[in-house]
Amino acid sequence: MAIWMKPPHRVRKREKSIEAQAVLDKLQAYLDGNMEVPVEMLCGFWKDQQDAITYQEIREAVKAGMLDEATFQEWARDYSILVARKLEPVWEKAMAAGAACQTLISGMSFTFSTQTPGVARWISQRGAAFVTACSEEQKKAISSLLAQKVVESHTVDELARLIRPCIGLTDGQSKATLRYYDNIAASLRENHPRMKPERIQQKAADAAMKYAERQHRQRAVTIAQTEMAFAYNRGADEGIRQARAQNLIGAVEKRWSTSGDENVCSTCEALDGIQIGMEGGFGFTRRELFEGQDLLPPAHPRCACAVMYIEVEEQSSVAESPMRTGDDWIDGSIEDYDNSLINTNGDETMSARLLMSHDEVRYERDENAGTVFLYNPERDVILYNPHAKNANDYDKRFALTHENAHRVDCLFLHSWENERFLRAMDNAESLIMTNLDAVERLLQNSIYGEDFAFNDLISSLTRGKANDMLFIGHSEEYLSSDYLRSLEVFANMTCIDMSGSAIRKEFDGILKELYEAYKEVVAWGSLV
Repeated sequence: MAIWMKPPHRVRKREKSIEAQAVLDKLQAYLDGNMEVPVEMLCGFWKDQQDAITYQEIREAVKAGMLDEATFQEWARDYSILVARKLEPVWEKAMAAGAACQTLISGMSFTFSTQTPGVARWISQRGAAFVTACSEEQKKAISSLLAQKVVESHTVDELARLIRPCIGLTDGQSKATLRYYDNIAASLRENHPRMKPERIQQKAADAAMKYAERQHRQRAVTIAQTEMAFAYNRGADEGIRQARAQNLIGAVEKRWSTSGDENVCSTCEALDGIQIGMEGGFGFTRRELFEGQDLLPPAHPRCACAVMYIEVEEQSSVAESPMRTGDDWIDGSIEDYDNSLINTNGDETMSARLLMSHDEVRYERDENAGTVFLYNPERDVILYNPHAKNANDYDKRFALTHENAHRVDCLFLHSWENERFLRAMDNAESLIMTNLDAVERLLQNSIYGEDFAFNDLISSLTRGKANDMLFIGHSEEYLSSDYLRSLEVFANMTCIDMSGSAIRKEFDGILKELYEAYKEVVAWGSLV
């Protein structure tokens, strides 16, 4: 009988420009030279998790057919600590390397900053996604080993010895370790029929443990390479955006680049050479690992593709002035707002922060924006749309203070990381929700009822649950994010603090605890 074999996938070697090849070579050199630290870090982390759980706890889980939910939650907290203490520095270093290796901006008087909203937001989002994905995968893997059919075919002691070394593996790797154990045990029973069952289990468990160790290292290598590639390519993108914001380069497009050798998968082969705008997605045929992943490589785990940036329009010879856009709809309000910061009775440190920020911020008209004003942290720009709904009814001084406060918070303060501020928000929410009738009566006073900042503050504190009595606010879905809720509360507190409104008296009333926490956030961080 003739045997048909599928021919191996062959990639047609494509000629690379010197610049494109240089970008790929620099990425690969960075990955090769920086892998060992995160690999050892991950292997050590999983070993610590294994050591933290006792065999007695695992035995009880085998008997119950499930691991205690508190253990899964503890593992999730472990991953959060790993991200904050170990992975974030790895990501920041990789992002800086990615920016430094871009030929378009190399040689310029440009310094990459890791303190921009774009960098901070990506690291925060990537960290949250990493913790969720790893925690869920670990839960799934251990749950598979505790499935009824597995428990019924193994003794409690067998599974107790087997589960512990599998902590940190994926579901597929854990199942493979179980199969390896079963195969070793079956082979020993067949070839050594007089060997005691306890001895067979012990030898099979020892072999499975060594197999799991190899699996851990393999997974650590995959995670380390993929995460550094994520950060490296994001840093390159952020570096180009920072150079563009500083008017060092003009309009830029991005071009996908692969090594073009036999190791390139069909997905990346199809993307090679595609050139699109900075905001466009490449459209992977593979499953995205997280939302927005298709904006940049890698397309999949262990992908070593990169992006080359091409300047398609020279930079303007004159930098944009934050105090003049040439748009009458907003220019007068910008000047009025700047003067208001000089004459404010609010917190002096915050006033100084806002003035410094306003000297740098850029305004950009965007008639596709769904709201009148919006701070875009990815591009570090305040967008405005004079044709948005109710645009001419907007309190522009409030709006500019609000968006500028977002910029200060994102760049320097990170209110969402201040435990006292988070606690004060929750306490204020409880106070408001238990006294809704009193708040509603307060809103009947026009000073409160017509104030943009106060209404938006109540909306943000209550996560949208009090919106029915307010004329402005955000949706419950938007405010379900602790990060976004903190941004909005901080911005509205700033607006009230910087205004001459009588509402400031509530800083000694219902907003007293929140105002004290707000002042702590304002004093936090650096001025530059």
